[in-house]
Amino acid sequence: MTPLVQICTRVARVLLGCGIVCALAASNVAGNDAPRFLIFHLDAVSAVDFDRAWAEGRLPNLQRAFEDGARANASTLFFAATPVIYPRMRSGESNAGRGSLTFGGYDRESDRTIAEVTVFLEHVASLPRRAVSNMLSGVPLLDAWAGLAIMNVPDLLERYGVVEFFYFATDTYGHLLGEEAHRRSLERFDAYLGRLLPSLDLEQLNLILYADHGMTFARDMVAFEPLLVERIGVERRHFVYPNLYLRDPALAPAVARELARDGGADFAFYRVDADRVHGFVQGAFVRFERDGDGIRYLSDDDPLGYGALGYDGSALTPDAWLALTIDAYFPATPPNLFGYVQNPGAGDVVMGLIPPRIPQTLRATAGAHASIIDTDLIVPVLARGPDVDALAARSTLWLHDLYQDLPIEFGFEPSRERHEFEVWWRFDDLTPGARVRLSPEYRLRVATEATPASWALWSEHDLMSGYLSRWWLGAGVSYRHGAFEPMARAELELDLGDARVRLEGRYRPGGWTFSLGAAFRVGEGARLGWLAPGGLGLAYEW
Repeated sequence: MTPLVQICTRVARVLLGCGIVCALAASNVAGNDAPRFLIFHLDAVSAVDFDRAWAEGRLPNLQRAFEDGARANASTLFFAATPVIYPRMRSGESNAGRGSLTFGGYDRESDRTIAEVTVFLEHVASLPRRAVSNMLSGVPLLDAWAGLAIMNVPDLLERYGVVEFFYFATDTYGHLLGEEAHRRSLERFDAYLGRLLPSLDLEQLNLILYADHGMTFARDMVAFEPLLVERIGVERRHFVYPNLYLRDPALAPAVARELARDGGADFAFYRVDADRVHGFVQGAFVRFERDGDGIRYLSDDDPLGYGALGYDGSALTPDAWLALTIDAYFPATPPNLFGYVQNPGAGDVVMGLIPPRIPQTLRATAGAHASIIDTDLIVPVLARGPDVDALAARSTLWLHDLYQDLPIEFGFEPSRERHEFEVWWRFDDLTPGARVRLSPEYRLRVATEATPASWALWSEHDLMSGYLSRWWLGAGVSYRHGAFEPMARAELELDLGDARVRLEGRYRPGGWTFSLGAAFRVGEGARLGWLAPGGLGLAYEW
């Protein structure tokens, strides 16, 4: 029997056996029949900065993508941060409900602090699986990663129906390098979008873009630690901006007043009871009071400036507050701060700064989103498509309500991975080979491979998946040199539009071996490949 016949016989036997199993599990890769949505998440872009770039013609591809779409301004929730707002966009809860309140905290019941790393890990867990690796694009000089990843959006839409594409670079560039770097980062996103648009059917696709919060640029940095030591001393139990936890919560009114004195915090609020929140804004005393479904704002000095907008002292719902104050310097402060301060996890005093003063931190040396003003809280929302009428009818909205009336099926997963059959010929030793991968369910593949000198069988699991890459880890058995031996296997798949690069590593007694290959899509399901250091292959997926 010739080597080629031996290979084909072995592969055919395994293909037949595994194929029956796969056919019983899933006869095809089920698609998502729900409306298709492509959602762009911009990190830290205020409506003010977005509108300026739009008016100056610096976002031509966004203008082209949304030329027939709707535009609204939305208010994010205080405290303006991605871990605060993103999980609440799924649940529709306000900042009075469950979830992170800032980058850390204090649990009164267990008397323990909540570390920033804990909040970060919870934030990562709340993101879609494929968005996590795109956090690399938030590292300065690595945002080109997003430009590569965005080219895979058409394939992701085909498989999953809903794609949330996160662009983090605008946040880190703004924090660390300032306004001009932030502007250029937004323009680079527009350029990346321009590469994608020719591949999209905009008439059949629902397209949404939003920013999760804004960014304010300032150079007047304020360190809170000396202020807290000077003014409240040992009464502080824990502080993580904007939450101050006291050893004696009954001291909150006096502490808020002391902190709001000249040169201190620009705002400081505390909870009186379930229906009242009191505090100070730039030294002026302010009261927020719940009345039914509305919040009333009371102040003799009116530091928020709502009297000039025609506010008459009546209780307004959060939507009514937003409609009245969407263009104000302090947009919708009463419901936003009332909900935050009433949250059981909030500090006894919720305090902060108003630009040009911003809190001094290692990761915010040029910009921040830590206040209650428009450039921190008001963000753009753009939408177009056959299923976004609920957004098209609105000019203002709360960002955590964005998805509540849209037919979006988040979290869809196909029934299985694509099956794959591959053959190749290596030039260095003039040997052929063949491999078949079959998938009984999503994120799991069973594979076999044969060459004239060896044979292997293994199972592998999708350990991590991104817009650009997938990491597979598996184990099995191989047969070579007349003996069976255990085998561990790792594989990195890197997709770049029609191109795919695979780096494979195998561990067997004796150590690791690695192989590298690249393939290019030449037809529906077909790829023509190259194997390092020399060889050609042909693969078919279904």
